[in-house]
Amino acid sequence: MKFIKKIVFFVNIVICIFTLISYLAPFVDPNKTWVLSFFGLAYPYFLLINLLFIILWMFRGSKNAFLSVIVILLGFHYVGELFVWKKPDIDIEKGIKIISYNLNQGYYLYEKKIPQGELENYLIDDDPDICLLQEVNTAYIQDEIKGLKAFGYKLKIPDIGTSIYSKYPYVRKGHIDFIMATNSCIWGDFKIGSDTVRIYSVHFKSNQISKQAEDIVAVIEKENKIESKNIRGILRNYKNNVKIRAEQVKQVKEHILKSPYPVIIGGDFNDPPVSYTYREFNDFLQDAFKEKGLGFGISYQGVIPFLRIDYLFVSKEIKILEFNTDSRKYSDHYPITAEVKI
Repeated sequence: MKFIKKIVFFVNIVICIFTLISYLAPFVDPNKTWVLSFFGLAYPYFLLINLLFIILWMFRGSKNAFLSVIVILLGFHYVGELFVWKKPDIDIEKGIKIISYNLNQGYYLYEKKIPQGELENYLIDDDPDICLLQEVNTAYIQDEIKGLKAFGYKLKIPDIGTSIYSKYPYVRKGHIDFIMATNSCIWGDFKIGSDTVRIYSVHFKSNQISKQAEDIVAVIEKENKIESKNIRGILRNYKNNVKIRAEQVKQVKEHILKSPYPVIIGGDFNDPPVSYTYREFNDFLQDAFKEKGLGFGISYQGVIPFLRIDYLFVSKEIKILEFNTDSRKYSDHYPITAEVKI
């Protein structure tokens, strides 16, 4: 029994070390050390395992529980970026409503045989003032959203995946070139009352590991084994793509810092809160979910659970009135909405 206890405690120590390593992920450029980014991605699972160890040791009346308690407390501010447990105050002020939604190029609609018009009706009924859309660079999804006539101003580029649909006029527009189609960033300076606001719709490079993760799960269910080549494939893809994403993040951040106006940026960032990507924006902008959200704010419904990778960030001088994550399933992402006052 003592031997088993030692083995369990050794595993607890390893998980605590991994957790501490994950705390470093937001501070290191993946182009210098990409492995830390992978630990940051795994942080929610390290946190969960630590909590299970605490329960186990407390149940056994062991002081070993303090190890995981101390490790969690050392990075406790990360818990607040994963989970908001305080119900935000209701703000009765009227603002502008913004939705950010990755539409998955319409593949989800097609695979789930969702009737044409449902997505369009949702976007109309939800009545946002501005839609920040990603992965709309297919004829299928363009056909799905062609009836959004309530938005008199549309910023889009043929074959580019990001777009902005607005009820407010723009006075300037542009595109940050990622040398890609689906992953892209489009922006515009919009006149909202007497104010001008620069708004971005962005889709950073994906890790492209979801399909491989699904294959691993399928093999485990069918053959009860894990093939090492699939694990190597996931790590190789992750390494290459996280480096590309870091460069895209630098491009967008530099562009934002030169903006003469307050900024709103929303989209699919493809990174969790414990990441270099998130920290680069959270350092000087407000995360609408942290200010007015509730719960985990999970925005991705793929095979990898507990991921919040879609964000709405706004400048400090913009007041966030409300934030919600919708559970509608018209994509492999969930739509996120915020109401803000300029």
